[in-house]
Amino acid sequence: MKMNNLVTKSILAAGATLVLAGQAAAAQQEWSEIDAEIRSCVATVAEKANYTDATRVRHAVVGVKERTVGYKLTIQTSLYDENSEAAIRQYATSCVVNGHNVPMQFSISQADNGV
Repeated sequence: MKMNNLVTKSILAAGATLVLAGQAAAAQQEWSEIDAEIRSCVATVAEKANYTDATRVRHAVVGVKERTVGYKLTIQTSLYDENSEAAIRQYATSCVVNGHNVPMQFSISQADNGV
């Protein structure tokens, strides 16, 4: 009976791994379709955000909405220095863009993280 449970759990774990891998591959393919838009918005974030003392920058696309022309992206940006695991600054960005073009709408705000 224990061997049967072990086999069942192994099969379920393998199935879950395949499902998750498939979802990750689908998301990656979906993101590649808007790669130009992401790069355009991130470049504009780099122009507007304060990168002083940052040794590492992380941009996370947390929202994508297709528009009549282009996409509206929501991006969270975190800046880190070499001495801390916590972000030294964080930004929230909303960006409407189509391809490699300059964003049609862009707003950025710095989060108050007490630093």
